Amino acid sequence: MDLSIPEKLNFGGGELVEISYLMQVFNISRRTACKYLRALHIKPMYVGKKVFFSLPTFKRIMYVLSQPGRPGFLFPASAARYDIRFRKSNSEFLTEVTDEILTEASNPRIFAEMAAAEGRDPSILKKFLQASAELKEPVEEK
Repeated sequence: MDLSIPEKLNFGGGELVEISYLMQVFNISRRTACKYLRALHIKPMYVGKKVFFSLPTFKRIMYVLSQPGRPGFLFPASAARYDIRFRKSNSEFLTEVTDEILTEASNPRIFAEMAAAEGRDPSILKKFLQASAELKEPVEEK
């Protein structure tokens, strides 16, 4: 396994990180890492021979998936995913991210919760929550 530090790119909208990040964190092959991105509905970016993905998007989706009360998630190549007895007795597990989860992951409330969990400056939370409240207010027609 390659233990070199994955290359990161930042264009102002968050980090793009090499797919080797997933390979190292989860101890998986490049092919399985690509399957992880596909299951999470994250589109990779191909630059030369390297494959990058949005780390902030990955973190938001993982945050939503791991919240209490959510169904479990069976990643590609996991033992439980191919265990028929486990799948029959645990039908609430997902094998692919749903549109509902993607929508929630893009909600400003999730950004605020994640920022709070990381111990960021509390003043930034007000901005996230204010933006979330503005999205919920109905627009009056003239």
